[in-house]
Amino acid sequence: MELKLNTTGKIKTIEIAGKFDIESTEEFESIFAKLIEPNPSIVSIDMSRLDYIDSSGIGSLIKSLNSLKNKKGKLILVGMKPMIQNVFKLAKLDMFFEIMNASDFQSKYVSNDSDSDIDDLLKRN
Repeated sequence: MELKLNTTGKIKTIEIAGKFDIESTEEFESIFAKLIEPNPSIVSIDMSRLDYIDSSGIGSLIKSLNSLKNKKGKLILVGMKPMIQNVFKLAKLDMFFEIMNASDFQSKYVSNDSDSDIDDLLKRN
């Protein structure tokens, strides 16, 4: 598993690539705990490059969700591949997690430049 951390405005993002299994849960949980120390309001987990998740990976995500909820934060799972999304639906985990595709997440949570309205007007003229 490969992990990358990003910050966009007030949103902290963890990108997960490869396999999220029992061998990688400890590293993920350690990074997640450090990430939420300053009480971020929104943490997204970019799963667009995640190829495989087992029950221990799902368990880590549930643990992370609960930790963030205790701090009044919000966890959003972004960009799941259909195969992984089916696992979440079959286990009824989509009732607990907020799951979004990347474009919906961008439009709802990632703020645009304040100049974009001006840029749009200039393009029209």
